[in-house]
Amino acid sequence: MKAGALRALLHAATALLLVTLLHSWQAFRGTLVLGGLAAVAVEALRLSRPQIRDLLARWVPVFRPHEAARPSGAGWLFVSYALTAWMPAPAPAAAVLAGALADPAAAMVGGWFGGGLAKSWPGSVAALTVAAGAMWLAGIPPLAAGAAGLAAAALERWSGPVNDNLLVAPGVGLVVWWLA
Repeated sequence: MKAGALRALLHAATALLLVTLLHSWQAFRGTLVLGGLAAVAVEALRLSRPQIRDLLARWVPVFRPHEAARPSGAGWLFVSYALTAWMPAPAPAAAVLAGALADPAAAMVGGWFGGGLAKSWPGSVAALTVAAGAMWLAGIPPLAAGAAGLAAAALERWSGPVNDNLLVAPGVGLVVWWLA
């Protein structure tokens, strides 16, 4: 499997964190916080120990070249999930859905129809559609799901100095918190 496809699959697989909701909101929130703490620990080890960085790169060959010296998108994703844990329900669940699914949808559709651009309008439309649709199917009211889908697409499109994986979940969580 190519690195980009594996990265997208692992990104989407983080939605499986929602399974802890079957136990309770408290278990879900605890899982988000522990995942964020674990991500910080793994990133600190990966960036400070070349042997760990090399081992992880062999085991999970998804790291981009610039991530050799900076935190990875995966690390930022789990930190972003942890940031949503304090929000009232259903914001954290919506945040995980959008964080897990918007980026892979944008990458896949953008790769097919984006003309080779890193951030494309077809990818942004896919991020919006997938995020809003997933939240609506999960029971988020339509207005909140649509507005949060727009937030996911806008934040996914971000190409500034802060990794977009750190922005999408908290941004979506805040929109759902305000509107749901």
